[in-house]
Amino acid sequence: MTRTITTVIATVAVQLLPGQAIAQATSWVVGGQGGEPWANAVQQWIALDDSVQPGSVQPLQLKKGVNLIREPVRTSPTSRQLSRFGYRWTIHKGPRQIEADTLQVGWHPRLWDNGEVNARANNLSLVDGDELTAAITHNRSDAQERKGDPSGLIFYTIDLAVPVPIDSIVFFPPQSGINSENQRQRELFPSSFEVSRTNMPVEWLIFEDETTSVGSAGYHALDDIVATAFANNKSIVSLSTDLAFTRFLRFRWGQELRTILVAEIKAFGRGYPQEARYVSAPHFFGTPVSLGRVDWSFTRYREAPSGEIFEDPDAPVELVLRTRAGSDEYPTDYFIFDDLGRSLLVDKTTYFRAPRVDGRFSEGVPGFRARRADDITNWNNWSVPYERSGAENRSSDGSKYLQFSFEIVTEDPMTFGVLDSLSFEVSPLLADSAIAEVSLDGVPLSSQGEVEVPMGVDTLFAYDLRTVAGDTALSGYDGVELSLPAGARFVDLEIEGVAATEGTDFELTQETNRIALTFPAVIQQDRAMRIRFRSAIFQASQFLEGRISNSGVGDQLPQSIEAGDARDDVNSNGVQVIASDTRFGVLRDIRLSTPVVTPNDDDINDDTRILFDLFGVQDGVFRVEVFDLAGRRVRNILADRASSGAFGAVWDGTDDDRQVVAPGMYLIRVEIDVDEGTVTRVEPVAVAY
Repeated sequence: MTRTITTVIATVAVQLLPGQAIAQATSWVVGGQGGEPWANAVQQWIALDDSVQPGSVQPLQLKKGVNLIREPVRTSPTSRQLSRFGYRWTIHKGPRQIEADTLQVGWHPRLWDNGEVNARANNLSLVDGDELTAAITHNRSDAQERKGDPSGLIFYTIDLAVPVPIDSIVFFPPQSGINSENQRQRELFPSSFEVSRTNMPVEWLIFEDETTSVGSAGYHALDDIVATAFANNKSIVSLSTDLAFTRFLRFRWGQELRTILVAEIKAFGRGYPQEARYVSAPHFFGTPVSLGRVDWSFTRYREAPSGEIFEDPDAPVELVLRTRAGSDEYPTDYFIFDDLGRSLLVDKTTYFRAPRVDGRFSEGVPGFRARRADDITNWNNWSVPYERSGAENRSSDGSKYLQFSFEIVTEDPMTFGVLDSLSFEVSPLLADSAIAEVSLDGVPLSSQGEVEVPMGVDTLFAYDLRTVAGDTALSGYDGVELSLPAGARFVDLEIEGVAATEGTDFELTQETNRIALTFPAVIQQDRAMRIRFRSAIFQASQFLEGRISNSGVGDQLPQSIEAGDARDDVNSNGVQVIASDTRFGVLRDIRLSTPVVTPNDDDINDDTRILFDLFGVQDGVFRVEVFDLAGRRVRNILADRASSGAFGAVWDGTDDDRQVVAPGMYLIRVEIDVDEGTVTRVEPVAVAY
C-alpha cells in the first residue's frame, strides 16, 4: 500500500557527507529526500523496514500465518538459524557467554533448557524449521534415573529478544517415521504440558540463576499461562490465545512416564512489534563541531481489521530518540581476562582474536573474551530522550563524532510510527575550547570541592570561564550567555582579573533566568573571565549551563560551555550546584509585600506583591487567584507554566472586571499542578479604604 508522507525538516545550506570538512552551519540528514539512506547510516537495527516508503523507516509488519520465531526462508540445512528479524539464535542463557560470542541480549534470540544462570540448550533444533527430526526425546523414568531428578520434568524457555504480538502457539513431534523402538513418531506427542509467556524482562530471565532468584528450585511458570493439559490427545498442539505482546515463551513437558518427542515450536500473530530499534554508526564530521537543533518528521498510523492503514495522530506510538558524541570512532570498550581473571582493556582487533567463552569453561580464563562496554572516557553518555522535534542537541559540543539511537514503541499491536527523516544541525566551533566551573564567592577556593548550598537561600556565586582560541581560523565570539535559576541577578564581571565596566567593556542583558554579556569586539585570543551573580537554588540539583556566540557570523551556531578546570585555585571542575536541604515541599509559604491593600490611588499600599518559590518542579502549571471568605473567586491574577524558581504577581484590590472589591478579608491562593498532584497555599489579605 502506497502512502504519501510530507516531510517538514529544517532547511540547510549544505548536505553533510561523512568526513566532509565543515565551513558553515549545515546538517547531517538521515532519510527523507536526499538524506543518507537509513541502511547506510546504521550500525545495527532490529524489527525495522525501510522498503515500504522511499526514504522512511518503520516497524516491520508481521503478517498473519508467518512464524514469528524464525526467518521465513532458510538458505540451506547447514546455514545458521536466524530469528524473524535476521538475528542469530544462541543456546546460552548466560549474558557473559553471549556477549563474549559477539551477541547481545535484547537483540539476539535465546533458547535454553531449565533455569540456571549458565543454562543452555543442546542445540537449536526446536527452532530450526526441520519438522521431520525430533529436537527433544524425553523419558521421565530415564531422566529420574540419569539426573537424580525426582520430577523428571524438562522445560525450555525462548527469548525472542523483541516483544511481538502473538495469538497462536504450535508444537508437535515429527509427523512421519518411526523411532528405534519401532514406534510411530507422530504418536509420541506430549500428553501433558504447560505453556506460559510474559513480556516482562525480569532479572531472573535475563541475568540471574532462576533456581535461587524466585525463591525455590525447579520449574516456574511465567506470568501468563496460555494452556495447561494433563490428557492431551493431539499430535499437533495448536493453542489460541489473546493477541498480546510477548517476548518470553516457556514450555514444560515430561510428566508422563512414556517417551515423548518434540520436533518444532512455532508462534504466530499479526500487527507490529512493540519496540523496533535503530543504532547509527558513529558519524565523522571531519573536525570538532558545535551541535544545534535536532529535527525529525514522524507520523503515527493504525491498521484497521480490514487491513486498511490510515494516519492516526492519537495512536499510542512514541519515538524515543537519544544521541551521544565522542572524540574517536570507537564508542565501545573491549575487555579480555588477564592472568588474574580481571577485565583487561584491549583494542577491538585483540578482542575479536581472543577465543570465545564456552560453556565448558568458567569465567575468568586468561586470554578469553570478557565483556564489552560503552566508552565513557572518549564518549558522552547517551542523552535523555528528546521530547520534541526542534530541540537543542543534548550532546557535548567540541566532538568529531555523533551517534544516535531510537526506538519506535507502541502500546497497541495494530499501531505503528513512520520516521521519515532525522536532521542534526552542526557548525564549526567558535573557540578551540570553552570550559567553566562554578564556586561560592567568599569560600576558600582550595577547599571548595562540590558546590553545595541551602535550598532557597540567596547565594553569591562565581562562574569562572576560560576559552582557548586554538586554531586562528576559528571565528571567535563576542557573547556569553548563562542559563540560571529564575530570579538570578548579575553582580559584576572580571576579565583577566581586571574589573570590567558595563557600557564600555560589555553590555548586559538580564532576564528571568538568563544573563547575557555582549562584548564590543570579537574575542579570538585565550581569555579568562569571572562572572558573579546572586541566586537561590530551588531544586535538589541544578546545572548552570552556558554558551558563547558570535553575532557577526549568522550561519554559525553558539558553542556550549563545558564543565572543566577553568581556574587553578578553584577545584569544583563542574557547573553543578547541589541543594543541601531538600526537606521543602514543592511550594513554600506565600509572602506578601503588605497584608493590607488600600486601593485609593495615593501610592501607599495600592497593591500587594505576591511572592512565592517553586522547588523541584520541571514543568508545572500554576495559578494565582483571589477568593472571598465565602469561597467565591474574585480575581484570576495569573495562570502559567513554570519550573523551579522564584515567582511573583501583583493584586491591586480589583476583581476580574477591574472593579475595586468591597472592603474586608480575602484569600490569595497559589496552586500548582505537578506529577504528584496539586499543591496549594493560601494567605489572607485585607482590603480597606
